[in-house]
Amino acid sequence: MVYNRVAGNRMVGLPVLLLAALALILSAGCGSGDNSTANEDKAVPVTVMEAKKDNISAKTVITGKVTPSSEVIIIPKIGGKAARVPVDIGYKVKKGDLLLQIDTTDLEIQLSAAINGLTNAKLTHDQAVLNYNNAKSNYERMKSLFQEGAVSQQQLEQAELQYNLAKDAMNQPVAETAMNQVESIRQQIADAGITSPIDGEIATRQIDPGEMAGSSSPVMTVVNIDTVFVEATVAESDIARVKEGQEVTVKVDAAGGSFSGKVKLLSPVANAQTKGYPVKIEIDNPEHQLKPGMFAEIELVTKKREGVVAVPKEAIVDKGSGKVLYVLQGSVVEQRQVETGIETDEMTEVVKGLEVGEKFIIEGQHKLADKTKVTIK
Repeated sequence: MVYNRVAGNRMVGLPVLLLAALALILSAGCGSGDNSTANEDKAVPVTVMEAKKDNISAKTVITGKVTPSSEVIIIPKIGGKAARVPVDIGYKVKKGDLLLQIDTTDLEIQLSAAINGLTNAKLTHDQAVLNYNNAKSNYERMKSLFQEGAVSQQQLEQAELQYNLAKDAMNQPVAETAMNQVESIRQQIADAGITSPIDGEIATRQIDPGEMAGSSSPVMTVVNIDTVFVEATVAESDIARVKEGQEVTVKVDAAGGSFSGKVKLLSPVANAQTKGYPVKIEIDNPEHQLKPGMFAEIELVTKKREGVVAVPKEAIVDKGSGKVLYVLQGSVVEQRQVETGIETDEMTEVVKGLEVGEKFIIEGQHKLADKTKVTIK
């Protein structure tokens, strides 16, 4: 009876062992499936770009200030009271337009008197000519009589004296002096009307009607900004890359963007204070977006290469020991050391280490190492 119980217990234990073994196998199988999923989850999501040829240029920025192409400070030639000021700040004017009229009342009175003086001077001159002719005839007659012994030496000398006095009187520039005075006053009256020497617009005005204008004090400024200059100073290290006629890009934030300009003037001599070379950039400004005094940044191309492999700057990872790119190789990446050339704010030239057509990582690269498994976003 005892044997049968033991035997019965053994029969019961065998299925339990088999079930346990089966459970272990199933458990192992399930574990293997979870690890596979975990390995797939470890693949880093990335964004890739294909390497292509591009042009790249390095630039340096120098700062400058916008100035008008023409600027004329108006100073009256004569002083006096301002009778009319027909323009104001911002007015557009053409060459020859009246800017300021000085009162000429006193000058008109002086001119009238000078004209009368000129008339009298001409009468005086005409009389002097008549006197000269009479004195000359008398002198010549007395010379003939003296040779005949009809008059004395004293009478001849008296006739000669009268002749010389009449000659001197006739040669006095009385009429010429009076004429010069008339012309001088007329010129002053003409100068009292001050006109614009250029096409442009009024930038400043320092006088109102009724105020006194001096012959040495500015009363207005006229500028032409159809074309403007950006004046700047180029450092010695960059001067060799700047040539007259060279096209440059000028950024003026106050005017809302960038403008195309051309190097118009370049000094051959460095400024003693700044040690740099003064330069003028000419920019067409038909809409008058650029105003004198605005701050400007001039972009000068210092290096330029065409048909090279260039990648976004952020794609390159600095490892300390060198710069690397992560290049896609199937489902993994290759950490590849590269040699770089020209760098801009956005792009970097890859001189060595990347070929045209290869795909490299531009997002997610900082989470990668060599042979890291990746998935493409």
